[in-house]
Amino acid sequence: MKLAFVDNLSVYGGLSRFSLLLCKSLVETEPGLTIDYYSHINNLRHAPELKEIPGIKIHVLQSTMLPGLPTRILRKLNRKFTRTEQDIENKVISEIEEKINGQYDVAYFPAAHMMKRPDLKIPMVGTLHDFNWKYFFGRQIFSLEFVEMMDKEILNWMDNGVNVCSSHDVVDEAKKLYPGAKRYPNVVHIAPVIYNADIPEARKQEILKDLKIDFPYIIFPGNFFPHKNHLNLLTAFSMLKKRQGFGEYKLLLTGMNSNQVPRGIAEKRGVQMLTKNSVPHENDVWGMGYQPNEVIDTLISKARLLVSPSIYEAICTPAMDAWHFGTPTAISDIPPFREHERVWGIRSAFFDPLDPVDIANTIENYLNQYDEAKLDGLISKENVSKHNWGTVAGNYMQNFKKAISERK
Repeated sequence: MKLAFVDNLSVYGGLSRFSLLLCKSLVETEPGLTIDYYSHINNLRHAPELKEIPGIKIHVLQSTMLPGLPTRILRKLNRKFTRTEQDIENKVISEIEEKINGQYDVAYFPAAHMMKRPDLKIPMVGTLHDFNWKYFFGRQIFSLEFVEMMDKEILNWMDNGVNVCSSHDVVDEAKKLYPGAKRYPNVVHIAPVIYNADIPEARKQEILKDLKIDFPYIIFPGNFFPHKNHLNLLTAFSMLKKRQGFGEYKLLLTGMNSNQVPRGIAEKRGVQMLTKNSVPHENDVWGMGYQPNEVIDTLISKARLLVSPSIYEAICTPAMDAWHFGTPTAISDIPPFREHERVWGIRSAFFDPLDPVDIANTIENYLNQYDEAKLDGLISKENVSKHNWGTVAGNYMQNFKKAISERK
């Protein structure tokens, strides 16, 4: 089978690692499979390990590359030169249609939930990760132009081919939002998106030393989007810090744009950012920005606790990574996160993500019974280890073959 793996959107974090690990596992477990990996230029920066995977050929999509400096200056000076996001999308789709049509058995799109469905003469499979763009969480993430485009295209994906998602909750969402769809995604539960599974302890200590981390910490890997619910977590952490035994703790925030708050003090209404004129005070919130795979894997594995207060997700990839290492977790009590209990048999503390008091109380109680929390982490590690990327790759191959057979 010849597969076009089309990673055409600029992604990072869990979605970037998902594509990396799925591609790697497909190559390792499926003899006779060849992969041409069509990548957005940024994704080779976010996941440079792609270049190290033997057996795949990488092609950079030229339409995703920045134009030269003179052109960019002209576009800033004159709005008529500025491409809208629709123009950019159309150019990328046109390049995909030109380069991929006809020469592959199947084309796979790991971020189909965020893009137009190309017009190809070969079978296509897309992963519909979530419907985040369909909701408003207090701040605009996606333009109305994009929302209206995806409202049409998501039906185009679902009605006209084989698609995959990572949880039954996504299928429930699809049925709720689009009850008239002809078909819905097939569920393929993924494994933890860990690339550096076995980092030597000496290397971990070296990374922590370089980062000047010599204190107990709670970590939340999540970009600064409103559905990640940072504000309620920060309020909860400000309460926690005032309680006995938690004065030395820091909250580490990682993910895209989290370095907008490089150092700060957790307060009831957010973070007091430390600036040159701040009154001297010990900081307790570190915004560390997007971290390389080896660093984030180390930070998760050495954390006292990983938290995820999200109010909307398809799955909880940060917690899955924590369970891989046996790190205890405290996460939102929402349906997709509870699905992890049923599917993987994990153990975690759960809290109401909209109640900072409940978040603080849950974290306090869990950390004060740390032997129990650590045991939960180890049980989660054992159970999650039964689900590997080889199985995920095999399930994806079944969907690729199904798409091919339906097209004949």
